[in-house]
Amino acid sequence: MIRNIGILIIVVVFLIVNTNASAANLAFVNLDEILQKSNLGIKTLNKLQERKRLEEKEVNDRENNIKILEEEIRNKQNIISNDEFKVEVTKLQKNIEDLKLYKKKVSNEYNKYKNDEIINFFDQINPLIQQHLSENSIDILFNNKNIIIGKDTLDITDKIINIINKNIKWIYDQTK
Repeated sequence: MIRNIGILIIVVVFLIVNTNASAANLAFVNLDEILQKSNLGIKTLNKLQERKRLEEKEVNDRENNIKILEEEIRNKQNIISNDEFKVEVTKLQKNIEDLKLYKKKVSNEYNKYKNDEIINFFDQINPLIQQHLSENSIDILFNNKNIIIGKDTLDITDKIINIINKNIKWIYDQTK
Protein backbone atom coordinates (compact mmCIF):
# COMPACT_ATOMS: atom_id res chain seq x y z
CA MET A 1 0.00 0.00 0.00
CA ILE A 2 2.75 2.46 0.94
CA ARG A 3 4.67 1.40 -2.16
CA ASN A 4 1.63 2.16 -4.36
CA ILE A 5 1.21 5.58 -2.73
CA GLY A 6 4.92 6.31 -3.36
CA ILE A 7 4.59 5.32 -7.02
CA LEU A 8 1.42 7.42 -7.33
CA ILE A 9 3.23 10.46 -5.85
CA ILE A 10 6.14 10.01 -8.28
CA VAL A 11 3.74 9.74 -11.24
CA VAL A 12 1.81 12.85 -10.15
CA VAL A 13 5.02 14.85 -9.66
CA PHE A 14 6.30 13.69 -13.06
CA LEU A 15 3.05 14.75 -14.74
CA ILE A 16 3.11 18.16 -13.02
CA VAL A 17 6.73 18.75 -14.06
CA ASN A 18 5.98 17.71 -17.65
CA THR A 19 2.90 19.92 -17.76
CA ASN A 20 4.87 22.93 -16.50
CA ALA A 21 7.74 22.27 -18.92
CA SER A 22 5.44 22.02 -21.90
CA ALA A 23 3.58 25.16 -20.84
CA ALA A 24 6.69 27.28 -21.39
CA ASN A 25 6.21 29.78 -24.18
CA LEU A 26 9.03 29.37 -26.71
CA ALA A 27 10.20 31.29 -29.75
CA PHE A 28 13.24 31.49 -31.97
CA VAL A 29 15.03 34.11 -34.05
CA ASN A 30 17.66 34.21 -36.76
CA LEU A 31 20.36 36.41 -35.22
CA ASP A 32 22.28 36.64 -38.51
CA GLU A 33 19.18 37.92 -40.29
CA ILE A 34 18.57 40.47 -37.54
CA LEU A 35 22.13 41.74 -37.99
CA GLN A 36 21.82 41.82 -41.79
CA LYS A 37 18.32 43.30 -42.13
CA SER A 38 17.78 45.67 -39.21
CA ASN A 39 18.72 49.33 -39.71
CA LEU A 40 21.19 49.22 -36.84
CA GLY A 41 22.66 45.94 -38.12
CA ILE A 42 23.07 47.33 -41.64
CA LYS A 43 24.79 50.39 -40.22
CA THR A 44 27.09 48.17 -38.14
CA LEU A 45 27.96 45.95 -41.12
CA ASN A 46 28.60 48.99 -43.35
CA LYS A 47 30.92 50.40 -40.70
CA LEU A 48 32.80 47.09 -40.59
CA GLN A 49 33.02 46.88 -44.38
CA GLU A 50 34.35 50.44 -44.65
CA ARG A 51 37.05 49.78 -42.07
CA LYS A 52 37.98 46.51 -43.81
CA ARG A 53 38.17 48.31 -47.16
CA LEU A 54 40.46 51.03 -45.77
CA GLU A 55 42.73 48.48 -44.10
CA GLU A 56 42.92 46.38 -47.27
CA LYS A 57 43.79 49.52 -49.26
CA GLU A 58 46.61 50.31 -46.85
CA VAL A 59 47.94 46.74 -47.06
CA ASN A 60 47.73 46.80 -50.89
CA ASP A 61 49.59 50.13 -50.99
CA ARG A 62 52.37 48.67 -48.86
CA GLU A 63 52.50 45.54 -51.05
CA ASN A 64 52.73 47.70 -54.18
CA ASN A 65 55.58 49.71 -52.63
CA ILE A 66 57.44 46.49 -51.95
CA LYS A 67 56.87 45.32 -55.54
CA ILE A 68 58.21 48.62 -56.84
CA LEU A 69 61.24 48.34 -54.57
CA GLU A 70 61.81 44.76 -55.74
CA GLU A 71 61.66 45.86 -59.38
CA GLU A 72 64.12 48.68 -58.71
CA ILE A 73 66.52 46.23 -57.09
CA ARG A 74 66.26 43.90 -60.10
CA ASN A 75 66.99 46.79 -62.43
CA LYS A 76 70.04 47.82 -60.37
CA GLN A 77 71.31 44.25 -59.96
CA ASN A 78 73.81 44.44 -62.81
CA ILE A 79 74.72 48.07 -62.13
CA ILE A 80 75.57 48.02 -58.42
CA SER A 81 78.19 45.99 -56.63
CA ASN A 82 77.39 42.68 -54.95
CA ASP A 83 77.70 44.23 -51.50
CA GLU A 84 75.27 47.01 -52.36
CA PHE A 85 72.95 44.47 -53.93
CA LYS A 86 72.98 42.35 -50.77
CA VAL A 87 72.22 45.43 -48.66
CA GLU A 88 69.28 46.27 -50.94
CA VAL A 89 67.98 42.69 -50.81
CA THR A 90 68.29 42.69 -47.00
CA LYS A 91 66.24 45.91 -46.87
CA LEU A 92 63.65 44.33 -49.14
CA GLN A 93 63.45 41.23 -46.96
CA LYS A 94 63.01 43.42 -43.89
CA ASN A 95 60.21 45.31 -45.62
CA ILE A 96 58.54 42.02 -46.55
CA GLU A 97 58.82 40.80 -42.95
CA ASP A 98 57.45 44.11 -41.67
CA LEU A 99 54.53 43.78 -44.09
CA LYS A 100 53.74 40.29 -42.78
CA LEU A 101 53.75 41.60 -39.20
CA TYR A 102 51.63 44.56 -40.23
CA LYS A 103 49.09 42.31 -41.96
CA LYS A 104 48.85 40.13 -38.87
CA LYS A 105 48.46 43.16 -36.60
CA VAL A 106 45.79 44.70 -38.84
CA SER A 107 43.92 41.39 -39.04
CA ASN A 108 43.95 40.95 -35.25
CA GLU A 109 42.87 44.54 -34.67
CA TYR A 110 40.07 44.21 -37.22
CA ASN A 111 38.82 40.97 -35.66
CA LYS A 112 38.79 42.59 -32.23
CA TYR A 113 37.01 45.65 -33.62
CA LYS A 114 34.49 43.44 -35.44
CA ASN A 115 33.75 41.43 -32.30
CA ASP A 116 33.36 44.63 -30.26
CA GLU A 117 30.98 46.14 -32.82
CA ILE A 118 28.84 42.99 -32.98
CA ILE A 119 28.73 42.76 -29.19
CA ASN A 120 27.78 46.45 -29.08
CA PHE A 121 25.00 45.78 -31.63
CA PHE A 122 23.53 42.97 -29.54
CA ASP A 123 23.92 45.00 -26.34
CA GLN A 124 21.88 47.77 -27.94
CA ILE A 125 19.06 45.53 -29.17
CA ASN A 126 18.91 43.33 -26.08
CA PRO A 127 16.59 45.65 -24.11
CA LEU A 128 14.16 45.74 -27.05
CA ILE A 129 14.17 41.95 -27.32
CA GLN A 130 13.74 41.58 -23.56
CA GLN A 131 10.80 43.97 -23.63
CA HIS A 132 9.15 42.03 -26.48
CA LEU A 133 9.66 38.75 -24.65
CA SER A 134 8.16 40.19 -21.50
CA GLU A 135 5.17 41.76 -23.27
CA ASN A 136 4.40 38.52 -25.11
CA SER A 137 5.08 36.17 -22.19
CA ILE A 138 7.84 34.37 -24.05
CA ASP A 139 9.89 32.35 -21.59
CA ILE A 140 12.70 31.08 -23.80
CA LEU A 141 14.18 32.51 -27.00
CA PHE A 142 16.43 30.32 -29.13
CA ASN A 143 18.78 31.14 -31.98
CA ASN A 144 17.45 29.28 -35.03
CA LYS A 145 20.92 27.76 -35.59
CA ASN A 146 20.15 25.54 -32.60
CA ILE A 147 16.70 24.51 -33.88
CA ILE A 148 16.35 21.47 -36.08
CA ILE A 149 12.71 22.01 -36.90
CA GLY A 150 9.99 24.21 -35.49
CA LYS A 151 6.72 25.83 -36.31
CA ASP A 152 7.01 28.93 -38.46
CA THR A 153 4.73 30.70 -36.02
CA LEU A 154 7.46 30.44 -33.37
CA ASP A 155 9.93 32.37 -35.57
CA ILE A 156 9.77 36.00 -34.42
CA THR A 157 12.75 37.28 -36.43
CA ASP A 158 10.70 39.67 -38.57
CA LYS A 159 8.89 41.02 -35.50
CA ILE A 160 12.20 41.70 -33.77
CA ILE A 161 13.60 43.43 -36.89
CA ASN A 162 10.49 45.64 -37.05
CA ILE A 163 10.79 46.48 -33.35
CA ILE A 164 14.46 47.39 -33.75
CA ASN A 165 13.75 49.53 -36.81
CA LYS A 166 10.86 51.27 -35.06
CA ASN A 167 12.88 51.99 -31.93
CA ILE A 168 16.23 52.68 -33.57
CA LYS A 169 16.03 56.44 -32.96
CA TRP A 170 15.29 55.69 -29.33
CA ILE A 171 18.45 53.56 -29.11
CA TYR A 172 20.63 56.29 -30.64
CA ASP A 173 19.18 58.91 -28.31
CA GLN A 174 19.95 56.66 -25.32
CA THR A 175 23.57 56.08 -26.36
CA LYS A 176 24.45 59.75 -26.95
